[in-house]
Amino acid sequence: MTPEVLRRTHTWLFRRCCQMRLAGRLRRAASTMACQPPIRDMLDKVMKLPGGASGCRNGPDKDVKGWKEILNTSAGVLQQGGVIGVPTDTIYGIACLAQSPQSIRNIYNVKGRNGTKPLAICVGAIEDIYKYCQVNVPDQLLQDLLPGPVTLVMERSDELNKELNPYTSLVGVRIPDHAFIRQLAQICSQPLALTSANISTQPSTLTIECFISNIRNLKEQVRLVICVLTLSLPG
Repeated sequence: MTPEVLRRTHTWLFRRCCQMRLAGRLRRAASTMACQPPIRDMLDKVMKLPGGASGCRNGPDKDVKGWKEILNTSAGVLQQGGVIGVPTDTIYGIACLAQSPQSIRNIYNVKGRNGTKPLAICVGAIEDIYKYCQVNVPDQLLQDLLPGPVTLVMERSDELNKELNPYTSLVGVRIPDHAFIRQLAQICSQPLALTSANISTQPSTLTIECFISNIRNLKEQVRLVICVLTLSLPG
């Protein structure tokens, strides 16, 4: 077996292993999650992403104007220090600007999360990783793995906000296989701090119905929710 074939085989096995672990995690979370129906008082905070699920991986397949409006609205909330709910390629998450100390404090407050527990960052493109991390793996490996449902742990660079994860020199970095959050990071011109949309230690959020229901428990700092599924509100 040639070195190139061996490298590709190792890459494929690594991605397959990540996907299997993720699938197991989602099944376990789904089996333990009990969600209440969505609540009407969240309606003014919810924006439905045009194009449906089929248009979200690579961008909108229609209604480009509507897509851009939601991106611009989301970026405006983030730039004011807000925390928003977003879809990713795995589970629903909440995000804020990673370079803003006040935003970081807000997202910890929303989560009820221990301040010593680190947050991952999300960037829009592979070249952004080199700005905020000290990359010590081949670029081809990054190209093979990303975008995708993996978090790479690397040494942080001096460009990254020192108030983000101040207790460690490491940072987890993601490029989700979801066009909306990648484009949002690019519009904001900085990484997003990203974590799951649930109270710390509680099950992860797998569906938009559970997501909207859980927002009640994530306090009023969640300013906006972006969804890719049609909401069905009773009454």
